[in-house]
Amino acid sequence: MAPTPQARILLRCMKSHTREPAPWWKQLAVSCVVLCVWCLASAHIHAQGIASVPSDRQATQVAIITITGAIDDLTLQSIERRFKAAREQGFDAFVIELDTPGGEVGATLDIIQRIRSDAPANTIAWVHPKAYSAGTLIALSCREIIVSTGGVFGDAAPIAIGAFTGLEALPDTERAKLESPLLEVLTEAAEKRGDDVRMLNAFVQLGSGLWLVERQSDGARRFVDAADLERLALDPSTTPTVKSPAPSSLRRPSRMLSADFDSHNTSDAESWRIVEKIVNAESLLVVRESEAMRYGLTVGVVNTDAELQAFFGAKTVTRFPESWMEPVARFLMSWPIRILLVAAFLVFVAIEFIHPGFGVFGVLSAACLVLLVGAPALVGLAAWWHVLLVAAGVLLLLAEIFIAPGIGVAAIAGSGMLIVGLVLTFASTDPESAPTRSALTDGLATLTAGSVIGVLLFWFISRTFRESPLFRRAVLTTAIGGPQDGGPIVPTPRVGALGIALTDLRPAGRADFFGEAFDVQSTGGYIERGATIVVLGMNTGTLIVDAARESSESSQ
Repeated sequence: MAPTPQARILLRCMKSHTREPAPWWKQLAVSCVVLCVWCLASAHIHAQGIASVPSDRQATQVAIITITGAIDDLTLQSIERRFKAAREQGFDAFVIELDTPGGEVGATLDIIQRIRSDAPANTIAWVHPKAYSAGTLIALSCREIIVSTGGVFGDAAPIAIGAFTGLEALPDTERAKLESPLLEVLTEAAEKRGDDVRMLNAFVQLGSGLWLVERQSDGARRFVDAADLERLALDPSTTPTVKSPAPSSLRRPSRMLSADFDSHNTSDAESWRIVEKIVNAESLLVVRESEAMRYGLTVGVVNTDAELQAFFGAKTVTRFPESWMEPVARFLMSWPIRILLVAAFLVFVAIEFIHPGFGVFGVLSAACLVLLVGAPALVGLAAWWHVLLVAAGVLLLLAEIFIAPGIGVAAIAGSGMLIVGLVLTFASTDPESAPTRSALTDGLATLTAGSVIGVLLFWFISRTFRESPLFRRAVLTTAIGGPQDGGPIVPTPRVGALGIALTDLRPAGRADFFGEAFDVQSTGGYIERGATIVVLGMNTGTLIVDAARESSESSQ
């Protein structure tokens, strides 16, 4: 039986493999050809992927700037630092990754200004997974918005929240004043992004409701309010209960123009139908992933950094997180920590004044004051004159103690300047705005609460731990009339006994009697260290003394 043509070809191939191998230079040439073909194919595939990215979105290096948690002045400082670092490293696209419940109006407006002035034109917001209130305004200030699966943003009306009072009602005048700059931001965003300004305003203001309508002839969609529905002779009650998905050919809905329909033309009016109700008159607009895509607010769904890199057609994607100091500063600025710092400051100051000489508690009190003022100063809340007020208050109090002892003008003025300076570190420099007034109220309440807790804590410590070994070692007190470390009983100085002040008495301190140190307290003003003192009596284990007069010395 004769072989088939296919079999003959196979036999030839088998015979060819039995021959001697091709020269090495032929093998090298074949390998080079295969490698070149592979490289060209890879480049072609990569070029096709890049070509699918719009030219105004394409980037080589993408920087991700995260905003997590409440937005405040610390967030603003962090954004400025990270914007600068990304620009200096040559990143040509920024992504503002948002996961925030909102934040302060002033800080938000400043961040928006930084996006306009310091960020590249190719700056995109990534709602991952939520951007309420201030986060919505920041997202709409970017060129485009992308969202993660299940992402949500909206509800950007200004509110006032007190740390102790909670949500506070805003008078109409205050609300209008706060809404004005926000509406201006939204108007500019609508012009740049091509959004309907009424759609964006629905994030901030209550209105008459908003609907999405479609022209049946070509599928064009528009946003309309109640007045437009009336002009189109459309009944709001005919709104479908089930929202229809966006058609594949849907273009971004825009403001309804006179060219789209004529309210006096019945036939034109009948060509429109209600697709869905977007928001009612009693609610602020909040949109989720599918709705944002349907309304043309977002341009894509991105869940990972790898997807983000493909979205830009970029070579690298780099994250710029907060520095370690910024979360620490935010922690120190929280009102519970500030209350604890105020209480600790007062307790340490009281212990230092009652048991002076070693300075441990003085150092601790100074550290508490530095933390109280330093954290706000780090984020720009504490202006230089706020810090100056606090420093001047401390100096006046020290002058009252060491230079002119007694309750006087310096003590009152110093205390007032210290309190005012600390309260001012809780707010910005705009005293006329409602958020600032609320922050000042919170500051005063925080200082009051801290002072009350500090007084109670000091009373508790003095009653409970005064005789404990740890407390006695810390303040180095001497037991009166009792044994010391198993040694002989130290006699109690009697009234009229003379001693030497071992520390400055201001009015409390220590003095030497019989070669032993005792806790003493002067009846009046300041007594310098080394001065001769006389015992006048005793009160709860502390000797009451005064500066010795010449008559006392001569009688002794």
